[in-house]
Amino acid sequence: MPERSVILFGGKGGVGKTTCSAAAASVLASRGLKTLIITSDMTPSLSDVFEEPVGDCVRKIGDNLFAVELGQDAIVARWKKRFGRDFQDILSHIVDVEALDAESRTQLLDYIGSAPSLREETLLDLIVDMIEAGGYERIVWDTAPAGETLNLLSMPAFIRKHLSAGAKVFQGLDLIGKQITGKRSIAEIMDGWIAVSDRLARFLLQRASFIIVANPESLVVSQARRLVHTLKEHQVDLRGMVINRIVEHADSPALKAVKDTQDKYLQELIQMAEGLRVARLPLSLTEIKGLKALEEIGEVVVGELGL
Repeated sequence: MPERSVILFGGKGGVGKTTCSAAAASVLASRGLKTLIITSDMTPSLSDVFEEPVGDCVRKIGDNLFAVELGQDAIVARWKKRFGRDFQDILSHIVDVEALDAESRTQLLDYIGSAPSLREETLLDLIVDMIEAGGYERIVWDTAPAGETLNLLSMPAFIRKHLSAGAKVFQGLDLIGKQITGKRSIAEIMDGWIAVSDRLARFLLQRASFIIVANPESLVVSQARRLVHTLKEHQVDLRGMVINRIVEHADSPALKAVKDTQDKYLQELIQMAEGLRVARLPLSLTEIKGLKALEEIGEVVVGELGL
C-alpha cells in the first residue's frame, strides 16, 4: 500500500463530511482502486448517503467499494477483545476480580471500555488493524465531529506519556513484591500499551493525510482554524480543504443575504488554506444520495485535491 493512502475527512459536525468522504470514495473505487470508507461518527449516516445498508461489519456496496460504520457497540466489543484481559489483570492486583459474578465483571469492563480516551485509542487501533489486514489501495475515513477528532489525534501521545510514568511506578511496586503470583506485572502490561500507542502514532504520521471540510460560516471557520493548528502541532499531513455549500448565484433576496454573509468567511477559509489544495462545492438544493449523485461531486473533490 502506498504512503498517504489513508485520507481523513474532518471538521465541525454538520458541514458535510460524510457526503464529501463518500463522494471521494465512490470516485476512487470507480477508477479501479480497492477502496474502504469508514465512519467513526457516533451517529453514522453512510447507509443513508449510499442508500445501502452498511453496519459495523465491512460490506461491499459497489465495484471496488467497501464500507463500515463503527458505532459504540463495535468499539466496546473490540476493547474487550483487545484490552479487556489487561485491565482484568491490573484490577486483580487491586480487587478480587474473581470473586465478582460474571455479570458484574462484564458491567465493570463495559464501564471502563466506554471511557472517551479508551474509546478513541481502541477506535484507532481497530481501524489500523482493519486497514492493514484488508489489502485496500485507498482508505477514506469519515471522522467524528472536530472536537472528538482532536482528541483522537492527541490520544496516542497522551496515553504514551502517562503510561510511561505509570509503568515506572508500577515496576517499582512489582519489584517489591506487590505482584500477585502467576499474574503479569502491571509494568509489563503498560509496556505493551506503550507499544500500541507508538504504533498508532507512527500510523498517523506516516500513512494518513487530513482534509478539512468547512462551510463559509462563523462557527465553522473558528473551529477549522483550531483544527489546522492542532494538525500542524501534531505534524499530521494536511492535504487540503473542501469548502462546501457555497452560494454561487444569488437570484433571490434571501440567497443574496446568505451570499453576502458567506463572502467574508469564504475569504477567511481561502486565506487559512494558503498553500493547500482547495475544492469548492456549491450549495445543492437537492439531497445528494446514491452512487451516481455522489460521483458527480466526488470528481470535483478528487480532482481538485489530487487524491
